[in-house]
Amino acid sequence: MSFRIAQITDTHLSPARPLFDGNFAPLAEALRDARPELVIHTGDLSLNGADSDEDLRHGAAMMRSLGLDWVAVPGNHDVGDDLTLPSKQPVSVERFARWENCVSPLGFFRDVPGWRIIGLDTQGFAANEGHRERIAAAIRGAGPRRIALFQHKPITEEALADTAVNYWPLLPAPRAELLAMFGGRRPDVIASGHVHQWRDREADGIRQIWAPAVAFIVGDAFHVPVGHKLLGWIEHEFHEDGRHEAHLHAMENLTPYDLGEIPEAYGPLTRAA
Repeated sequence: MSFRIAQITDTHLSPARPLFDGNFAPLAEALRDARPELVIHTGDLSLNGADSDEDLRHGAAMMRSLGLDWVAVPGNHDVGDDLTLPSKQPVSVERFARWENCVSPLGFFRDVPGWRIIGLDTQGFAANEGHRERIAAAIRGAGPRRIALFQHKPITEEALADTAVNYWPLLPAPRAELLAMFGGRRPDVIASGHVHQWRDREADGIRQIWAPAVAFIVGDAFHVPVGHKLLGWIEHEFHEDGRHEAHLHAMENLTPYDLGEIPEAYGPLTRAA
């Protein structure tokens, strides 16, 4: 027996500035054809939901239009970014509330045969004690099930011992706190978005999957390649016996916008060193 989950990420939807909305319709058609048991959106649902109820409501409406069971966790463009990082949109109680009022709870868990699937908010993990407590309880309550985490930012860029503080991964302090919640075990799978690159590898005893974005890539002039820059989605199969498979669905019928060439989205980007 297996449970099939479609992971999508980084759609960057907006009714007022539908710069990337055109990529959602072909994605939706592909998901309806695939008919997964669950669709998980791993953040940046909206273009600017951190400051716009309308963007968040629009993104939620687009997800409902799938006609499939779905859940979502927020990204930095949905609720802001970690307070440790320099940001024009830091996370706040108001931004958490906007997401929960317009879209869904910040996190979730689902039990499927052999597995507990946990969705968590990486953006406010350090700043939201209540959310951390709910995630810790979900981990403690997993029993013998294997655990898969779905989140916006990857757990790390390379190794769990990394100490660099930058925009892309979960920062060292919240990473350590999250891992400590597992005690002597580790999460078996961590599936994330945010980087707008696809990568599938095992490191530090954890299968770490970066899903490709739906909206756009960030060109090499602005972000050094770490994985593969393409658009699409990931199909996860969770088996009752503890096995897990992940299948990339690259979509050549999505427009491969380069964010570096679209300053009207988030302003001019800084070129990579």
